[in-house]
Amino acid sequence: MSTFQFVNVARPDDVKRHSTQIRRHVMKDIGKARRKPRPKKHKQVILGERDPEGGDDDEDEPEDVDRVVPRLNPMPDGDLSMMSFPIEMDESRMSLVRFMVEEARITYRPFRFPWLSMGLSDAASWYITLANAALYRANPGKQKTEFTYCPEAMKWYTKSLGSVTKRLENPAASDTEGLVIAVTGFVCHDCSIGNFDRFRVHMDGLKRIVENRGGLEALSNPFLRLMISWLDMSGATFMNAKPRFNVPEGSIREVDNPSGFPFLEQLLVSWDAEYSSLGDITSAMRATAAVAGYINRRAEDSEFWTDDVTAARLLGPAFYKILSLEGRALPEDPEDPQYSGTAAREAFRRAALVLLAAIKVRMGAGAHDMERHLDAFRQISQLPLVSWGAVPELSLWAHIVSAMQEDSPSRAWHVLTIVGIMESMGLQTGAQALDVARGIIWVDAIDDGKSAVLCREIDGYIVARAPLQLDDGSLGSQLDVLSADLEPGPDEVSSGAANLVY
Repeated sequence: MSTFQFVNVARPDDVKRHSTQIRRHVMKDIGKARRKPRPKKHKQVILGERDPEGGDDDEDEPEDVDRVVPRLNPMPDGDLSMMSFPIEMDESRMSLVRFMVEEARITYRPFRFPWLSMGLSDAASWYITLANAALYRANPGKQKTEFTYCPEAMKWYTKSLGSVTKRLENPAASDTEGLVIAVTGFVCHDCSIGNFDRFRVHMDGLKRIVENRGGLEALSNPFLRLMISWLDMSGATFMNAKPRFNVPEGSIREVDNPSGFPFLEQLLVSWDAEYSSLGDITSAMRATAAVAGYINRRAEDSEFWTDDVTAARLLGPAFYKILSLEGRALPEDPEDPQYSGTAAREAFRRAALVLLAAIKVRMGAGAHDMERHLDAFRQISQLPLVSWGAVPELSLWAHIVSAMQEDSPSRAWHVLTIVGIMESMGLQTGAQALDVARGIIWVDAIDDGKSAVLCREIDGYIVARAPLQLDDGSLGSQLDVLSADLEPGPDEVSSGAANLVY
């Protein structure tokens, strides 16, 4: 039953002073009226890790899935005492919150504060948030690890698993948005540490929950939709698979001034004419070029590189187009007209993924998939009897983009192939080759001096192999000279599974 509470307002200025008290009193009754009865308890089943410290003093915390909460403020004027939390917060727990806010002032982590606004809406998602805070506090400045390496983090992780498991067993609570947020937290942790076996289990479960709610666009929180899509893309790039979800609304699909690389458009037209059956990759290449052009026009703005939401909105459509391409088997006969075209198509696709991975690294998001794409490109580049001269400009671009992300000793074959393509095009220097690549798809901000080093290696190999062309021009001899030439000089050295049953 509502009760009256009187306040004394003697002057107009007193209204502002008493406004907080009035608002809290009014919202208290509204909150009680809206609160839904908690479902009956069901038997709790937790698979995987156990809480090393035991106890569950928050077992009866409410699962408030429709709470509207403010975002934590990392600035000095942020008042944590005014925050509304989904669980009881004692001094030990508040110390983790203060750590998150203090660390945010000096260390940028993508999606930190957009995630916190969601984590505050649900007890299970808040537990996983506290687990991450404890893990970062226990290992300052170190690479993120499994929760098992930190007892405090493990405690909160286990609480989150328990909360989610109970709701999965209850049909009435198995498709709430709060549950979606909590499972997204598990997926995010798996992705950040590179545990993609467990990622696959949690993401498959998340997809089923989201589909039961009507799909990604049926979720009320726009950032939650974007976060799920971003994590889905991250996993798909690592697994080289088609994403589970479509690109959400609000993504940057149409880029201003998309024709920033007119030379690319000319090349794609010639690609269609030469290999018409493989023309499906052209839209993916255009999407990648649009991303590059968008970034190049904003690269000087330091705030752009910490705008995590824009990064996800921008990169998502390009990743989706590339990863949705149908796989093509390489013809067994090298004389088949599609043999070189199929190899080149996959080389272009992998090079585009390497480029986007490098952009993710530049934006601070990390890229566990980078090495997998580089390794795949090495294998493609060494396929026998591939005529890279069929579309020489695009082939040159793909090899240069991939070579720039390799360490010098690992890209001997790339340099050898680059020089061979250069000869077919009549190019004589590394600078000329780099100019061609820059005219196709290029992001200056991820160069960081790498192109200059590669250019020197190309020119060094051209000079070193000249005597061999007059004497012994065997491939083995050329690779020996190239490997020796690519040894870095002293000045260049610096240039545990917890699975839920969904």
